[in-house]
Amino acid sequence: MTSMQRPSKDSISPWWIILLLLSYFAMAVWMSVRLPALATPNELLNFEYIQVMRQIGGLPNRGLVDSEVRYTEWHQPPLYFTFAALAGLPVPVPPSDTNPPAPIEWPSNPAYLATHRGNLNPVVHVTPENTPLLYTSRIAATLLGVLGVSGLYRAGRCAYGTAVALLMASLLAFQPNYIHLSGSVNNDMPLTAVAALVLSYTILLLYNDKQPRAFLGLGLLAAAAILTKANGVFVLAYLGAAWLAVLLRHHNWARAGKSILFTLAGLVPLWGSWLLLNTIRMRDTLGVEGSLPVGRVLALQPRDFALLAPWLDNIWRSFWLDWSAGDTGYGPDWFYLLWSALLLVGLLGWLRPSSEHRQRLLALVVLLGAAAISYLYFAVKALTVKEAGYLVPEGRWWLPIMPGLAWLAAVGYSHWWQGAQQNRALLLAALVPAGSTLLLLVLHLPALYPQAQPVSSTAVDAQQNATIYDSALALSTGEVKPLTAGADTRIDLTYQVLQDIDRDYTIAAQLLVPYKGGWQKLDEQNSYPGYGRSPTAGWRAGEAYRDSITLHPLAAPEGPTLAQVVIQVQENGRNLPAGQGGTVVDPPVLLTTSVRPASPMAIGAPLDQPVEYGGILALRGATTVEEGDDLLVSLWWESLKETPANYTIFAHVLDKEGALQAQDDSLPASGSSPTTIWRAGDIVRDVHRVPGGATGASVLVGVYDGQTGERLQAQQAGRLLPDQVLRLEVEP
Repeated sequence: MTSMQRPSKDSISPWWIILLLLSYFAMAVWMSVRLPALATPNELLNFEYIQVMRQIGGLPNRGLVDSEVRYTEWHQPPLYFTFAALAGLPVPVPPSDTNPPAPIEWPSNPAYLATHRGNLNPVVHVTPENTPLLYTSRIAATLLGVLGVSGLYRAGRCAYGTAVALLMASLLAFQPNYIHLSGSVNNDMPLTAVAALVLSYTILLLYNDKQPRAFLGLGLLAAAAILTKANGVFVLAYLGAAWLAVLLRHHNWARAGKSILFTLAGLVPLWGSWLLLNTIRMRDTLGVEGSLPVGRVLALQPRDFALLAPWLDNIWRSFWLDWSAGDTGYGPDWFYLLWSALLLVGLLGWLRPSSEHRQRLLALVVLLGAAAISYLYFAVKALTVKEAGYLVPEGRWWLPIMPGLAWLAAVGYSHWWQGAQQNRALLLAALVPAGSTLLLLVLHLPALYPQAQPVSSTAVDAQQNATIYDSALALSTGEVKPLTAGADTRIDLTYQVLQDIDRDYTIAAQLLVPYKGGWQKLDEQNSYPGYGRSPTAGWRAGEAYRDSITLHPLAAPEGPTLAQVVIQVQENGRNLPAGQGGTVVDPPVLLTTSVRPASPMAIGAPLDQPVEYGGILALRGATTVEEGDDLLVSLWWESLKETPANYTIFAHVLDKEGALQAQDDSLPASGSSPTTIWRAGDIVRDVHRVPGGATGASVLVGVYDGQTGERLQAQQAGRLLPDQVLRLEVEP
């Protein structure tokens, strides 16, 4: 094997990496403070692990408890949890005489997951002030994240120079799930950070051609990875790659053997001690029975992996952005396109010819580790689909592949450039991940976990256009645009506190439309203010808050439809009395708006020739059906233009002699779809129930102005209709 040559000295300032690490740390801390408590996957169980370690000064005794709900995570190796417990030593925690102690009492959020995306915090009133250990544990994850990024940068700089190393570090540090989990109590991101250290140390060993005794450090780092999370065993692929590289380079079995022995000297004592402890504590030697059924995974056939094909898009999205409690990532589309393009451009760079043999060797090491990580992840997910028929992607489990991806993409990207242009291109590329993730933190995170914002009490007037609830809280809203079926619509609310509040009120919102003599619910949302992030306990008289709710209505049944937003303020499921202008109201309708279909509804029984009325609306379809003693006249109208007038539709039933037998005059859709809310192109289904319909009778359909009584001129196929009406024959 040819000798590896160091890259020529570059002129890039070392301050760039300091700035990058500070930016990463600031974003991760921002995330750790901004995320609701326990909003990230398994954070409750992980945090209890840390608190119990502080309470008893050791590991929780999982073997003495029966509840898998609380203790399912306690089979996990303790490295991160121990580090977090040590980081939180300044936080006083009362000791416990029992192992394990009683579960932590949390102030639960009864509206958890009861709203649209955003209300993902299961507890309330948990802050850095009253639960500091939670936040020091999150910062502990951030510190390990800094180590992982720093290690990757150090190895990349040694092998390829500062510019390539900066791009590697940026791709890892600002991968949004890496940032997300850096602000969470978890061991997925710490495992990724330690995996980055294992990869980096392996690269440094090979690049600098270290003596076998240096492999002791590789064994220790590998043990650290396995002791961070059980599925960290994939790092053994890096060890095997390193031993193979030593043998290929020196053609010396003795040297390769010594490298293996020194590696095992670092790995076996720590890993072996943990395996023994697992065997004694809970008769689970590998400590993975709760999450990684080894026997069933190894029994998978290659065809079983094909079961994942329908889920690949969800897996990819979840890998990049999973800022929720185990749900599939749902970031903006531009974000997924951007990161996919970054990786694609970088990886395609490896197709360009390169004479450097060392690059191919280092790439092989990285690929072996990535393959091991990917196999474990996809094997577990394939087993889930095979046995359960469904899949929760949980891309965080695949996150340890990111150091390898960052390495390959950064080096591949450098292949596209030569000379002085290379450094400029790499630096510019390194800014892209940081900028995109900053945008997500500024725009996406607040939208995902919104809060009610304090406003000046002089900016609102509780007594004007407001609903008063139990003399404690006044609620009002501004003008709301029409809602569209199937689309999110935000409705801004203003709360003014009339007296001190010492309890948490639920805001229960319903979107109702009239239907068949009653009401149809198109959507509802129940939550504390701020989607659970701003509970009312502690609000004081004179304060005011600006908040919002999001409604996602179903399609209105008859086309554009008037709708009412009813908001109840509840305490333990009981509606508080509400009043408007000194009058008790039930239900409290906060505002009236309209719901529009996403696209015009289909026309039933279309007429051969539509009838236009006054150039304002056209009758496109009609049917007449007897139902008992009544005649149902169904009309499909198309709006030709907007109008400020409310027009009345009439259906007059004539007997066989032509005399008026019965009639029904009403606003369209029984008043639920007045013409004032119609827009050009709208289709409205308008049903008239006329009592006493008779077989063989005819129906006259016309339109008039409800205020003047003047009929609109009716025209069909270019000719005026007598009396401005269309005559429909009732079929026997």
